[in-house]
Amino acid sequence: MKTKLSILFIVVASLFVQAQNSEVCTENLSFMGELVKAKNPEAYDYLTILRKDCPSFNKAIYSYGEIAIKMKIDKATTPAEKEKYARDLMKFYDEHDLNFPNNGAGNKMKKGLILFDYKIATDKEIYDALDDAFKTDYANFKFAKAMYVYFEIIVKDYKAKKGIELQQVFDKYDDLSQKLVEEEDELTTEKDALLSKEEAGQALADKEVKRKEKIENSLEIFAGVKNDMDNIILELSTCDKLIPFYKNAFEANKGNEEWLKRAANRLEAKGCDTDPLFSKISEALYKINPSAEAAEKLGVVEYQRKNISKAMDYFNQAADLYKDNTKKANVYFKMAVIYSKSNKVQSRNYARKTLAVKPSYGKAYLLIAQLYGGSVNDCGKDQFEKRAIYWLAANYCDKAAAADSSIKASASKTAAQYRASAPTKTEIFQSGRAGQRIAFDCWVGESVVVPSL
Repeated sequence: MKTKLSILFIVVASLFVQAQNSEVCTENLSFMGELVKAKNPEAYDYLTILRKDCPSFNKAIYSYGEIAIKMKIDKATTPAEKEKYARDLMKFYDEHDLNFPNNGAGNKMKKGLILFDYKIATDKEIYDALDDAFKTDYANFKFAKAMYVYFEIIVKDYKAKKGIELQQVFDKYDDLSQKLVEEEDELTTEKDALLSKEEAGQALADKEVKRKEKIENSLEIFAGVKNDMDNIILELSTCDKLIPFYKNAFEANKGNEEWLKRAANRLEAKGCDTDPLFSKISEALYKINPSAEAAEKLGVVEYQRKNISKAMDYFNQAADLYKDNTKKANVYFKMAVIYSKSNKVQSRNYARKTLAVKPSYGKAYLLIAQLYGGSVNDCGKDQFEKRAIYWLAANYCDKAAAADSSIKASASKTAAQYRASAPTKTEIFQSGRAGQRIAFDCWVGESVVVPSL
């Protein structure tokens, strides 16, 4: 009986202590949170207590704590002090992963950026840290800046002849480009859902409006990094360099699907797809696996051979096989551009198919605008109606700007040019058609409302 009472006392006492500890942890976390919100570096003092006594109490310790340590770094007055807190932040990231595994915060990647941002490591140390993060925590390697730094270092080492081969640079570029595409796809899929909601006439909630703005900002950052990476590698991947490089390696890699795929992608991206080597690589790729990508490449080959019908067959096959909406949209848009030179109806059909699978594909709206803008002499009963089509073209430019922020400036500029070519206010007044709807009974089959005065 005494033994049972003793055990009960210990259990009760333990629960009492835990309750007290929980209360203290809650209080200290609350104090730290308030100081972080007030941008007060004294938040670090409470973080120190929480790291010692409550490391696994609440994940908020790590979201607030990261900011608290960064405030100490920013307030540091000497390089030594700055490095001290920077390395403390790296240690803090390890503590986060230890106490909350699989937290999705990308802490390994962040550690590599800390080394870079605060200049407390060599390029090799920074590269190794980012390389480890990319290989062991790929899903959470999400920062565009980390991708750019990671790539920039390997390019610098190649140029400095530090044992890096050109193929390694290409491989890293391909790996990071794929990661950029994945992150962009994730964001555009979310944005497409919001755009579809707007297209259906539903107003976005305030939270959705803010989220859309954040997505657009992130997409612009990713596009900027992709452009910078392209510029860095441009000098290394001209046709004069690529063709002999891949010719020499073809025999050894003609059975390597991944090598063939990447070689074909690079040759096409750099405009080297008219060379017989591109056909050779594409045919070898299709022979190994008649996949969507292989079919798309053979479509390009047939287009270069001016076999348009056969090219379209391959492109349609590729579009049907692709499961990824972005890749499917890219093929449809490629077909729309090809048809724009000979068949406006088919061109618009494929532009619409592009938008059906990817509502944020602003370039498809721009293409439709160009098709309409080029049809001024095909539609309308008189000069007023003929030039009225410019308003319709401008409207599609507006849609392009709304769908894709990366082309907003050029789309808005083009819209202004179309509106400047449409009937003037004086002409509208003289026609007496302000506010009326004009239907285009030609191939366009749409209508536009004359602006009110």
